[in-house]
Amino acid sequence: MKNLKTKLTICLTIAVLGALTVTLLLTGCWNEQNLFLDVGPKWSPDGSKIAFVEPTYYKLETNWGIIWVMNADGTNKIKLTGDNERLNYPAWSPDGSKILYRSGPMYYSQGNKGDICVMNSDGTNKINLTNNPSRYFSSTWSPDGEKIMFLSMTKLGNFDIWIMNADGSNKVNLTNNKFNSPFTPAFSPDGAKIAFSSMNNKENFDIWTMNSDGSNQINLTNKQYSAGSPAWSPDGTKIAFSLIHPFDCDIGIMNDDGSNIVNFTNNPGGYSGFSWSPDGTKIAYTYLEKEKSDIWVINTDSSNKINLTNNIENDYSPAWSPDGSKIAYITQNAADKIDIFIMNSDGSNKVKLTGD
Repeated sequence: MKNLKTKLTICLTIAVLGALTVTLLLTGCWNEQNLFLDVGPKWSPDGSKIAFVEPTYYKLETNWGIIWVMNADGTNKIKLTGDNERLNYPAWSPDGSKILYRSGPMYYSQGNKGDICVMNSDGTNKINLTNNPSRYFSSTWSPDGEKIMFLSMTKLGNFDIWIMNADGSNKVNLTNNKFNSPFTPAFSPDGAKIAFSSMNNKENFDIWTMNSDGSNQINLTNKQYSAGSPAWSPDGTKIAFSLIHPFDCDIGIMNDDGSNIVNFTNNPGGYSGFSWSPDGTKIAYTYLEKEKSDIWVINTDSSNKINLTNNIENDYSPAWSPDGSKIAYITQNAADKIDIFIMNSDGSNKVKLTGD
């Protein structure tokens, strides 16, 4: 956060998203809506391609980013969207045939209104699913590809979690103003449940789960910790999350019913962009310390913590390949240039996929 562009981005985002964003951005504990996660690499389900955003968010009066797709080795880069669009949060459908994204400006000063859209994975047949510009934010597919979940700002500073059919029909508000800004919703691997974070009356945050129809809402952390950004294990039995301290954070793991909460990083700092390996044995994450970030990996039993990148530039947003053999990530250099890299899951054989 030492450069002006990043500071300005954070300030404008805080103006839109409110107190939760203040805490999570400044501590580095943000996951689903990390400043860099929406431009970071997204693997196709078969692992053959990577979608990414060419960021232009620092040009405040232009677009947020351009969506591209390329082969996993960096060849055959295809520009899917135009230069004059404002796009972010690309997400592959489970069958790899479509890409979901948000269209519209991010900043409140620009109106901050947009829509949830979908296109074929080659950029054809773009369809506006919401078609009613509002303050819609990150969206995700259900594991079976039949539903789409998204955030909508019902009033400035407060959100609700919505769900709709994959064709945009039957939009249902699942939280309906019952929560103080529910954020970072995530489907369980079987699609039966949704985990999310919400501010409690102590101005901390709790992890909740509910059924995918909005019923059976359960507070898992219940003011024991300040907790955000839930991420389900591949088998759905555990949830990783940010353990938020006053000025930094750790990563915790608990059972899917909220029992057995463990601080498994136990080294306060700035943690974000964490994700489970496909076999559920490791977690990759971004660790920020003294304004320098790297990609780390740790076993889920807290053993064998390794810095995989350890370079002079800033690395963010690790994304495992579907077979677990590779990790894609983004690097931001001193000139704010962002590029996609890929490496073996042990940190070897780093290859730059974008840029000169």
